[in-house]
Amino acid sequence: MIWRFDQGRLDYFNFDEIKRMARGLSNINGVIKPDIHNDILRYELSKYSQRPFAPNTYTVWRNYKRVFACALLATEVNGHIVATDLCKIINAHQIDADDYFAFFAQKFYYPSPIFEGYNINEQQVFPVPAILKFIFAKYIHTGQNNVTIEEIGTFLIKNNVTGVEPLQYYEKLTPKTFDGDLRQVRELVRFISQFSFLKWDNPYLYFDVFDQNEMANIISKIEPIVVARNPEPGIELLNMSSGYFNSTLGDYTIQRMESLDKEFSEGNRTRVTHVRTERSTKLKDFYFKYTASPEICNMCGLDTHLKYPWAPYIIEIHHLLPLSSPARVESKTTSIQDVTGICPTCHRAIHKYYNNWFLNNNKNDFDSRNEAYTVYQEAKRNVC
Repeated sequence: MIWRFDQGRLDYFNFDEIKRMARGLSNINGVIKPDIHNDILRYELSKYSQRPFAPNTYTVWRNYKRVFACALLATEVNGHIVATDLCKIINAHQIDADDYFAFFAQKFYYPSPIFEGYNINEQQVFPVPAILKFIFAKYIHTGQNNVTIEEIGTFLIKNNVTGVEPLQYYEKLTPKTFDGDLRQVRELVRFISQFSFLKWDNPYLYFDVFDQNEMANIISKIEPIVVARNPEPGIELLNMSSGYFNSTLGDYTIQRMESLDKEFSEGNRTRVTHVRTERSTKLKDFYFKYTASPEICNMCGLDTHLKYPWAPYIIEIHHLLPLSSPARVESKTTSIQDVTGICPTCHRAIHKYYNNWFLNNNKNDFDSRNEAYTVYQEAKRNVC
C-alpha cells in the first residue's frame, strides 16, 4: 500500500488557509468546471486568500483539485465542482484545528478516491491513527514520544498496518527494509502536525503530551470510522467528508491546567486547544533554542534570567494566532512568528485582556492573524 499526499504545497494545507479555501469553494458549490476565460473559482478564492494558485495559464481547479480533495473540501461529480459537507461546515461555523484534524484522522484512508488506483476491494488503511498508535506503543516501551518518517516506512507501511488494530498490535511490530519514496509521507506528517499535541521538528514528529493517560485519551478519540465505500471516487469523497461532529478533543483539558487556564478556557473548545498549545513543552524548547534573548518578556521587558537567576525557563509561551489556529513547529522562522515569550504575570494579564476584548466585541475568537496581532499589540501598549 502506497501512502500518498499532495506534495510541495504545504502552505495551502495550513489550517487558516483551509478555512479561507472553504469560503471560496462554498460560494461556487455546484458550478460547472470553469474554463480559463471565466475562472470563477480563482475569483472567489481571491476574495479570501492571498495564495497565488499559480500558474494563471490553467484553471485553479485543474491545478489544485487534489489540494482541495486532500483537505476534504471539494471534489468533482459529473463535471461539476461540489463542496463537501465538511467544507460547508468550516465556512459556516467556528471549528478549531484539533476538531478538524480529528475528523480527518478518522476519515482519511488509503487506497484513496483522491488518487489513481482507488479500489473498494482493497483493505482500508487509516494512516493517522496508525502513526499515533505507533508513537504511543513506542513511548510505553522506550519513553520516546516521537517517530521518524523512516520508521513510518519500516514499521508501519512495510507491515501493512491499517490503523484499526489495537494498541497491543503496534507494541509487537518489528522493522522491515523499506526502499520506497517517503516524500509524500513527509508531507502528510507535516500536515497533521498542526494538531495542538503534535510537533514536527525534523526529523521527528513528537506526540507532545504530559503522560500516558492524556496520550491514551487522545488516541481513543481518533479511532477510524469504517463504513461501506462507494466505487465512484467523487461520490466517495463526499461520503468521507460527511457526518462531521465536534470531537471531544476540543473539550478535553490538559490534566495539569492551572487556574489561569481554567479561567480563560472555561466553556470554550477553541480556547482549550489554545491553552494546550501554549503548555507545549516541545514548543517552549523550540522557542528557547531559536529565539535571541528568550528570557526577556515580550510585553513588559522583564529580564527573567536577571531577576530570577535560580529559575531558568520561567518565560511562558503565548500563542499569537487566532485561538482556532495551530502554531506549527516547522522551522525557527514559523515558530518565532507564531508565538512569543512572556512572563507568567503578563501571560495571565493578556488572557484577561482577551476575555474582555471578546466580551466587548461579541466574539469568541479573532477573525484573522492580523486581528490577533493587533489586539496583542494593543494590550502591550497599555502595559505600564
